[in-house]
Amino acid sequence: MADHYLDKSITYNRWDRSYEPRLSIQSGDTVTIEMNDASDGQLSKESTATDWEKADKMRVHGLTGPIEVAGAGKGDRLKIDIIEYEHENWAWTSIIPGLGLLDTEFDEVFLQIWELGETQTCSMPGLTLDLNPFCGIIGVQREALGEFRTRPPGAFGGNMDVKHLVAGSTLHLPVFVPGAGLCAGDCHAAQGDGEVSINGMEAPMKVTLGVELIKDAPLESPYLITPGELVSPRYSAKPIHAFIESGEDPRELCKNVVRRAIRYLQERVGLTRQQAYVTCSVVLDLKVSQLVNTPTTTITGYLPDAIFD
Repeated sequence: MADHYLDKSITYNRWDRSYEPRLSIQSGDTVTIEMNDASDGQLSKESTATDWEKADKMRVHGLTGPIEVAGAGKGDRLKIDIIEYEHENWAWTSIIPGLGLLDTEFDEVFLQIWELGETQTCSMPGLTLDLNPFCGIIGVQREALGEFRTRPPGAFGGNMDVKHLVAGSTLHLPVFVPGAGLCAGDCHAAQGDGEVSINGMEAPMKVTLGVELIKDAPLESPYLITPGELVSPRYSAKPIHAFIESGEDPRELCKNVVRRAIRYLQERVGLTRQQAYVTCSVVLDLKVSQLVNTPTTTITGYLPDAIFD
């Protein structure tokens, strides 16, 4: 077994199985991957909303890779142990008119810069938010030929934004092409389930992975084993506020839940509507509570009381 390091001097903004591997590793090796933030290095801790408005959105999701896993082929799988994350002490979250869950309700670009401590951020007035870093994107090259935007996830993994891809988790990915073509990027220091404003806490990071090749072990889609702490332990020590909506249109229900959580944050700590919306994006968890009462669905949004100072 060997330890490897892959820097972010070259990144890709598309999936394309024709890309030459930047690194080749053996099954059982460990690799530390250096990743840009989701803007692919266009933003910094000094950036403003104007900077983000002018940025090239076609560069979103700079991926580091591909990494070739020797001997990997179609019908195999990668077992990826997520060992450690290391952030660079800052992150950002934005609102972009026309995007996100409340896509028609904000008419100006908004950019929140977060100053990150080791495990928390106090960058939002009246709130202390826990950090639970993870890769928004971990994936392998797709089977189809050609160039594909990074936004849609799929059986290959990709932009899954599953916030439980934290250190201590193990991700299994199916292999579709020779060498697998493992890539990672789009790291978040924290995110609520739903990522409603369009971003989590987007942060440049390093991730250390242990990669094992399992031969002849077909897998239809990604499979994750996570440590079991689905809510930050500090959050579990206090009550959780739950906003419940039932009806026939799940997306509209999600919107109503988020609107209620926004109003709650505004009234309790005096946030602006923009601040409250990005806060929901990084800490509010949207869940499907029931689907059995056809055609009615119930959506619940969970907001931990422990975030309030």
